[in-house]
Amino acid sequence: MWDATLNQAKQGKIPEMAAELWGADPTSVSLVHSGNHLVFRMKCHSKTRYLKITHPLKKSRKELAAAIDYQRYVFETGAPVCQPVKSVRGCDVEEISHWDNTFLVYANDEVQGDAIHFEHREKCVYESWGKSLAHLHRAAKNYHPDKQHQFLYWHDLWEEVGRFAASENEIIQQEYAAIDEWLGHLSKDQHDFGLTHGNHCAGKAFYDGREANIITSDEPVYHWYFADMARPFLDLCPEKFDQWKEKAVWFLDGYYTILPFADDKMHYLPWFVRMKNIDVYLWMKKLPEAGNHGFRNVRLAELEAKIQKPLQTWDL
Repeated sequence: MWDATLNQAKQGKIPEMAAELWGADPTSVSLVHSGNHLVFRMKCHSKTRYLKITHPLKKSRKELAAAIDYQRYVFETGAPVCQPVKSVRGCDVEEISHWDNTFLVYANDEVQGDAIHFEHREKCVYESWGKSLAHLHRAAKNYHPDKQHQFLYWHDLWEEVGRFAASENEIIQQEYAAIDEWLGHLSKDQHDFGLTHGNHCAGKAFYDGREANIITSDEPVYHWYFADMARPFLDLCPEKFDQWKEKAVWFLDGYYTILPFADDKMHYLPWFVRMKNIDVYLWMKKLPEAGNHGFRNVRLAELEAKIQKPLQTWDL
């Protein structure tokens, strides 16, 4: 059903109409990503900007407005994140109707640099990446949203994961229970808990030779900052930890130069990797079986293997 809705969003010149709302050249619009939302590249005079199109059933206008308000705040503090751009009418979010659907549209400035991946060998890339995430978290500490801007808390998402886990096999249920028990004893304070990026990973950071620039997401959530710190390492194989842990050290060293944490909290990181693994696994299982079945099945098998034999320690 969502595939059909996305296809409808691509038709009827909706991207071109949306581009004009931001004063962009409608002939410059090109699709760069298709998932929970559509992302298009467009030219606004001499600038490159990115246009996002989604549906209110995926993300409400109120949720988007809150996420953009947060994004604008951290950008204006000087954190290395992309800048949200208002439409020519001064709106953060615009609506475009097509047939019986209404789509939500918003835009960001381009961030400079090349996407960060774990094939980089230079220490400076990972240190800069860690520093940028810490700058984001530091800015978030001082963000006080207006009452109309509401954000989810980690337990809102975790309780939903629990409902799906209840119908899974014993291994999945035991893993959820183990993580849930650990979370129940986890303290939180203003130093290590606040509004997080929510979907921080390698594809969300770009390195320009000087610093890492983060593409902020429309999924900010109140969580432990460790959840954002652990998320980039989710897709790396636990069995090959010794091969990539040096890059994790560089990333965390960069982070700690801005926001230091006590060494005894390092053991939090594997737990947050496990937490996200089971979340993504159950999310993928409940998706409609459409599109690339092979990729979906391989990804589920990889995640299930990580759930069965999780990364237990973060011995750096």
